Amino acid sequence: MIESLKSQLEDWKYGRGIIKDFINHLEDSDLDKLFPRENLNTIRKQCEELIQIQGCYLEALKTKKINFDYEPIADVSNTSLLEKMDALDFELQKELEKFNGTETIDWGEKWNIHRHISAMIGHEQMHIGQIVAFCYSVKIKIPDIVVKKMALDG
Repeated sequence: MIESLKSQLEDWKYGRGIIKDFINHLEDSDLDKLFPRENLNTIRKQCEELIQIQGCYLEALKTKKINFDYEPIADVSNTSLLEKMDALDFELQKELEKFNGTETIDWGEKWNIHRHISAMIGHEQMHIGQIVAFCYSVKIKIPDIVVKKMALDG
């Protein structure tokens, strides 16, 4: 894999690791506690959406065109969410091996592969920020591992 995409993949893994830490270290009651948001109003629902959107980004690597159509996820148990994330991450790494850095993805305009991956990372990071803010607002104790990784106030 070219060095620039390898670096972006490492950035991706950092954020994805934080999402997995929330799933692995929170009780179901915290993963399903309601946030003050109309739709993606639990950590679990946000994780489900992250999987769906990553699937869209991954499919665009194959088709060279982004499309945000996706199906609901039937099983959103912790184990299933983690397995789906692992499978998508494995496939992402495999697909990125095929790129030389000059490829483009059609977003209505041509985006370089790096911009496409940056957008995927940015989307994940935005949700991490929302999850952290919601944890503070609804009194979910942020897992110590996340506090340490992100240098947060527990």
